[in-house]
Amino acid sequence: MGLDNIEKKSLGYSLLWNTMRAWHNIVYYRKYTVIGTENIPNDKLLIFTPNHQNALMDALALLFSTKIQFVFLARADIFKKPAIARILYFLKILPIYRVRDGYDSVEKSNKVFERTVDIMTAGSAMVILPEGNHSRIRRLRPLKKGFARMAFKTQEANDFKLDIQVVPVGIDYDDFSKYRSSLVIKFGTPVSVLDFVDLYQENKAQALNDIKEELSRNMAPLIPNIRSEEYYDLYNELRVIFRSRMAAKLAIDYKDERNRVKTDQHTIQKIADFEKKSPNEITVLSEKVASYTQLKKSLGLTNSIIDKKGHCFFSVLLGTISLLGTLPLFVYGLIVNIIPYSLPIFAGNKMPDEQFRSSVKFVLSALLFPIMYILQSLIVLGVTRDWATTGIFLLSLPLSGIISWRWTRIYLWVKDSWTYKLMSISKNRKLTKLRSLYDDIILKADKITA
Repeated sequence: MGLDNIEKKSLGYSLLWNTMRAWHNIVYYRKYTVIGTENIPNDKLLIFTPNHQNALMDALALLFSTKIQFVFLARADIFKKPAIARILYFLKILPIYRVRDGYDSVEKSNKVFERTVDIMTAGSAMVILPEGNHSRIRRLRPLKKGFARMAFKTQEANDFKLDIQVVPVGIDYDDFSKYRSSLVIKFGTPVSVLDFVDLYQENKAQALNDIKEELSRNMAPLIPNIRSEEYYDLYNELRVIFRSRMAAKLAIDYKDERNRVKTDQHTIQKIADFEKKSPNEITVLSEKVASYTQLKKSLGLTNSIIDKKGHCFFSVLLGTISLLGTLPLFVYGLIVNIIPYSLPIFAGNKMPDEQFRSSVKFVLSALLFPIMYILQSLIVLGVTRDWATTGIFLLSLPLSGIISWRWTRIYLWVKDSWTYKLMSISKNRKLTKLRSLYDDIILKADKITA
């Protein structure tokens, strides 16, 4: 697989895609929600442009969202080594060249543009990340012109007769790095390149800017878009703290992941209006939210338990009893799953660039779990010489892993519940202050969003 046949489907790629898709959509993420597929045009040449927050995970989020075959564009310098280039071509990634890549970069770039038509007419779609680099900021950053240059160059090479549609994509993670978090991907209103062709023929620079601005307008509503830099942390924390109440105001279910972005967008807009009208008051609110967040973290509590002022005693007692009764199952699941579970976390946390942590966890976990399951099963087969026993053992590995993970979640819930209850009984000063801060924040947020 190389530049000349990258759009062609192969058995190896199909097997890899289906395997990784199952791991990504079902195992790695607790919830994976795709919205707006009706906005993807049929029988058009397509360029997809997702926002870029989480390194490799952004590409995977799009890759597994539909059955469209995507071909990605990445910077050319990572293709320098032939062995790595072959792998990248197999994964359907093309190099995009810049002037800084050498004197022959223009010629190489033109060859890539020529191939984009073949790729798109063969039923595949091009993907370029228009923000350029990645950043864990819940904000649409200024777009680069690469996608526009590619679209117009492709049009230019075909007498401006192609109907190329640029499809904006919004990707939103509830947590950037954790296992079993949730992910929402949303497709927006496409931008037709044909609408800008006349302008491009008259004024290329203006056409590049105009289509970039149009795409930016279409991408912004697809994600929680926090424009404020000074009060970014306030916006980011308050959208989560107030999410259930904002959903109630909007008469939508906050537990439905399809509503998460919409709910957060409303909260963010209300805070933005408040920031403009009351610059002094927002400073006070920001300080309260910062104090609340720091104190909550030091006590190891969650927004949920603070909001509910503790959980029902009988629910906590029942949870405690269930933990004790299922402890042997947890221990077994922990022993047989500890290496493939913990090693990716350890390796990911060692990454100096935190945006790559989730990517490392995903790749290593997808490799280590099947490898460790096979190795352990072979050991059992070698010891028992019995295929039935080995088969039962193999089935027990993922089942016990699920049980252990659920056990851990219940344990954390029970631990937080008892911690909160004991602090309440002892009238802990920090908890009293935390409750007061929370009540003040909710009261103020309720007024802001009225």
